[in-house]
Amino acid sequence: MTHPRWAERVLAYVFTLESVIAVAGYAIVAGLLVVDVALRELVGTSVYGAQRISVYVMIITGFLGLGLAAAQGRHLRPRFADGLIPTGLTRAATRLGDLIMTAVLLGFAWIGVRFVLEAHEFEDMARIIDIPLWYLHLIVPYAFATTALRYALFALYPALRPEEVSSE
Repeated sequence: MTHPRWAERVLAYVFTLESVIAVAGYAIVAGLLVVDVALRELVGTSVYGAQRISVYVMIITGFLGLGLAAAQGRHLRPRFADGLIPTGLTRAATRLGDLIMTAVLLGFAWIGVRFVLEAHEFEDMARIIDIPLWYLHLIVPYAFATTALRYALFALYPALRPEEVSSE
């Protein structure tokens, strides 16, 4: 079955957006830490909050990595079970697996929404940068929801599914 062009564009747009944010995040962390260490060694001071800000940015980039891995066929799966499924049922099992992943990730996205709402309700603040912590927590439901969207589109339109990259 062929896939609609809109589905391909959605996947490409989300991948590009998340890639740009992830690369920017790694650049920010690298820059902050280099400047922080250089200032500490040369002047005896440091960038206020550099380490904590770096941790926050790495958490965001780490969550984005979930979807980026799935988009490139680098997701985790139980390879030990490969021999358990007859070759003729591989395509159906892959689609079923994509549907299961969609459901699981949507469940995690819902838990993430509750996590954000709770942080908002308790007015938790991110130390050092002094912003509401729920702003940073938004990455949790976003990452799970967009990864669920990917798997749903893979299940609906198997041609969109990337080739798996072997970790060997």
